[in-house]
Amino acid sequence: MEIYPVDQAHVPEARRRPTLSQRTLTVRYIWGDLVDAWAKKDADTIDEIWDDVITDLDSDYGAYAYVSSVGISS
Repeated sequence: MEIYPVDQAHVPEARRRPTLSQRTLTVRYIWGDLVDAWAKKDADTIDEIWDDVITDLDSDYGAYAYVSSVGISS
């Protein structure tokens, strides 16, 4: 899974986070659940899975709670 941080171009400079980079994580352990939730358009389960995924980012997890996009490939 590739995680792209939010575009901060329109955020006032005083409120911007330090520059965040694209992150890549292996998410095989939740892949089936994610695909099922996506197919069912189950936003609540997707949010729970997302919270689980970003905790793997350790100290950066809060910075990726809101992102501009997520790339998923098999």
